[in-house]
Amino acid sequence: MKANRTLLILSLILFAIMFGASVWQESPILLYIASAIPIFIVPFLPDIPTSQKLSTGKQSVEIIKRADASGEEAEWLVVSFQPGTIQWNRKWLVIPTEGVSVGSPNHTDDYTASLTVLKYDLKDRKNRNGTISINLPNLIQRMSGLSFTVEEANRLMIRMEDLETVVALPIPVTSVPTRSVEIQA
Repeated sequence: MKANRTLLILSLILFAIMFGASVWQESPILLYIASAIPIFIVPFLPDIPTSQKLSTGKQSVEIIKRADASGEEAEWLVVSFQPGTIQWNRKWLVIPTEGVSVGSPNHTDDYTASLTVLKYDLKDRKNRNGTISINLPNLIQRMSGLSFTVEEANRLMIRMEDLETVVALPIPVTSVPTRSVEIQA
């Protein structure tokens, strides 16, 4: 990353020198060269992050699995956070799904604005096990008809059934017996 930053700075300096020289020398050839330099600068520009990762312990985030009435099986994955924690201008919210304890949320305030995350809002992060991504633009679009805004939301509710279908392991391929057929000419 430091090498990319150094190359970016050097290429910007080269652009400024070539542009300044083209103006000073009144040379259209130097101006053409200076106008081509931004093409080589683009690969060194930093990426704009499109996702935000939440983790427990940081940013006052609590992730738990809420059990059913009998307390045997988890029905919901509950992500509690302080309003303003989620950057709603991002495309994806990444949350961990492994190592989450079963229990009930610790609420310190009386105000709770919950959003239900549907199955089509979820995306499995295949290259990063133990995390799931939530499509924030879908949540924002569904929020338009509610009585509170996304900035006031402080809890996301995800059905474990939906989570398990999205994160489902690929079905193993079984070997199918093959028959050999001979063709005679």
